[in-house]
Formats: sequence, structure tokens, C-alpha cells
Amino acid sequence: MHISFTKHNPDLSPSCKSVTEYLDKENYGREQVVEAYFQELEDLSGNNFDDNLERQNLFFTNDREQEELFLSQEEATDLIDNNSGSRHRQTQSNFFILNVSPSKDELDHLEAVSERELASRGFGEKERKILDATEQGKLQYEIIKNDLMHQMLREYAKDVMRDYAENFERKVYLNPENLPSQKEEKIINQETKKELRSLGFQIGDKEFDENYQRVREEKARELGRDLRMRPMTEQDLAWVGKIEQERTYKANDKWVMNNRKYEKDIARIQQNTALSSKKKEEQSEKIRSRMHRDGVTGEIVREGMKKGGKQYHIHIIVSRYDNCPNRRYKGSISPLANHRKSKMANKNAVVGFNRDRFFSKTEESFDRKFMYDRPPAHSYKGYKERKQERNRTHTTVSSVSNYTRKTGQALIRPLIEESKRNTGVNEISKLNMLNNISQELGFRIPMSVPKTPMETAVRIIRMATGKLQDASRGF
Repeated sequence: MHISFTKHNPDLSPSCKSVTEYLDKENYGREQVVEAYFQELEDLSGNNFDDNLERQNLFFTNDREQEELFLSQEEATDLIDNNSGSRHRQTQSNFFILNVSPSKDELDHLEAVSERELASRGFGEKERKILDATEQGKLQYEIIKNDLMHQMLREYAKDVMRDYAENFERKVYLNPENLPSQKEEKIINQETKKELRSLGFQIGDKEFDENYQRVREEKARELGRDLRMRPMTEQDLAWVGKIEQERTYKANDKWVMNNRKYEKDIARIQQNTALSSKKKEEQSEKIRSRMHRDGVTGEIVREGMKKGGKQYHIHIIVSRYDNCPNRRYKGSISPLANHRKSKMANKNAVVGFNRDRFFSKTEESFDRKFMYDRPPAHSYKGYKERKQERNRTHTTVSSVSNYTRKTGQALIRPLIEESKRNTGVNEISKLNMLNNISQELGFRIPMSVPKTPMETAVRIIRMATGKLQDASRGF
């Protein structure tokens, strides 16, 4: 399972409209398939299954009263854009995008789950053979199985957001409709600090922090307000999700860029008038054999081409703020903030987002929900262990390399110093090289005089080699 985070760039637009419009791109193709399907099966048109297929084109979010809640592109945009805190700055990201991409093995497992589910509902081996006998039957089975894949991924997305909310370890107000006004909150905070000081507690003391929220709740209750808190859940988040089942190669993909270079090479060969047609084709075919091809379809990879195989993935747009109806009390939460212990409102608190724990939890949620026996090598824990091992190996190699370099320098330094003294390099280095060297010495320096320690070392080796050769000749 691969999950990545992308933050909204406020310099481009304050709205998520461009993102939701982009995520609607698959709708047209899906609508065409569904329309063609129901044109031949008019008796099924308008039933519940028809509604299920239409929902694939909609965004989804938290369930409402145990019923799935679907949103149009406009409704999804408004849900995110209108959920902003009173302290929000225009330079801040207003939302984040989670890209949840199951691996090939995980998608294969989900497909097997959907096939078992269909078999339990009467689409067994015998029925499959009957359906496979016609193109219409094959299409019917694939459409139903595809809808089950969408349903499973929608349910998993809600588990991801549950883990997302829990991972912040944050609290929200229990009764957001009865929070104090700004003036009332100021009075509550002043009275709270006053009472704690009268009890001998000072700001920064452990006892002060432990009692601050309790006394604050009591003071709010005296004013008829409610400042009690509870752990944040996915129901306290403003988010929308969309399932996509296709991916295309982008212009900046490495394979696309490499193939573009190969195509230019082929074009140059074809334009070469000095080559015969046979030679052109031979050289072009040789280049084509090196071009990147899709691992499933075998087609040469080009920009805009659909990727082969199962490409189901989830896009989730989540607001920076919780969905508290009172803008003053909305909490700011960012999955890109580093996890650490801190203080908030004079209370000890955990802030930030523990991404390692989140990745592990989402894997566990997938395995538990779909009864997936994950190989240890394919787990996030296994990935982290391999990464740490690579880092240790790299550190060891670097340390050995540094030690070898330092040791080698220490061993040859006396030889270099002695060579400098014997060859006059030290004296040359003392000269003012900005002036004319010939004037400094009174004669022209021969080009054979070594100028650097490296040249000196080479000269010494050559001299030693020459003496050995002379000795071998009897000189």
C-alpha cells in the first residue's frame, strides 16, 4: 500500500475546484460503458444496480446515519472550500490530497474477494461459463465485479480517514453548538488562571497544565457554555474521496521522456537520405527494441496512453481544519507537520502527524477488513527495515572510505613534504605568482619543474622507475 500526501498550493488558487474537476475526468468514459450496457438490457435500467453504477461518478464522504453519502463535483468543492478557520492565512494550504494506491498483490486479493462474493450470490463457475459465452455476458460480469471493487475501496477509504483522525491524537469540543463567544472565552480564561494561581499553581507547572482544562470547563459551565472535549474521529473531518480505475502516462514520466528521445533518433534516421530503406528500417527497429513498453499491454509507452492492468486507486481531499461549525474553534491539522510533544492552550499536547504509524495502521486496517495475509517483505515495517539496513551499509562504507582516505593521507604526508623540500616546490609556492615569475628569479622557469604535489609524486615514481630500469640494464 502506497500513500502519499500533496499539499494545496494557495498561489495557484484558493479553491479545490480544479482538483475535483480533474477527478471527474473518468466519468465520461464510464458513462458511455454504462449507457451501452443498459441499452441492450432495458429491463435492468432504473433498478438499484443502475444507481450503484451512477454512484461511481460521484464523490463520497463520511456516512450519514449509517447510509453512504455521495456528493456531486460542485458539492464536494463547496464542502472543502467553505471549511476554513477564522485564523486561516491566504498563504496557507487550505487542503491536502491523499493518494492511496494499493499494490498489485493487494488489488489481486480484492479481485479474488469480489469473485468469491459474486459466487456466493449465484455467479458460480457454471454461471460464469454461460456469461463468458457472449461478449454481453462478459461485460455484465465485469461491470458487476468492478462495482464491488469500488464499494470495497470506498469502505477502505473511510478506514483510512479513521486512522488519519486518530493519528493526530487531537481533541475536539463535545458540544460545538454551545461554545462561548470570544468575550466569554476571554473571561473564562482569566478566571481559570486566577483560580489556579490562588491554589498555588504557576503557569508552566505540571499541576497547572493538568488542571487548566478541568477548571476551564467548570467556568464555562457557570456561564451556561460547554468546553468539554473528546478524541477526534473521522466524523470530525471535512473530506471527500473519489475512486479511479485508470492511470495514464504523463509527459514528465521517465519512460515517456526516454521514448521521446528514441523517437527523435528514429526520425533522424528516416530523414537520412544517405541510407537505403532497408538500412533505415533495420536501424529504426534496433532503437524501437530499446524503447520502454507497458508491462501488461506490451505497447510502446507514450504520453496520454492508459497504463495496463488493474489501476484502482483512491484520491482523498481533506480540509486543513476540522468541521467544527464555529470558525473560531476550528482546529488546524496538517499531515505534513512533524510529530512531537508540545503545549497548546497551556496544556501538554501531542502535535503533528506520525506518518510511520499512520502507514502501518492503514496496512493493518486493509489486512483486517479484507483478511489479507500480507507477506512480511511487502509490509511497511519490512520496507523500513530494508531502508535502515541500506542506510547502515552506506554509513559503514562512507566511514571506511573516510578512514582510508585520512589514513592514506597521513601515511604519504611525510613523503610529500620531503619531496617538496627536495624538488624546490616549497620555494616556488612562496613566490608572488601575480608578478612575472621570470623577474622574481632572474631566469625563465623550465616547464619540467613540478608545480603541484601530484606532479611531484609522478616525477618521483618516474625517477624510481628509471633507476630500476637503469639497474636492470647494468648502469
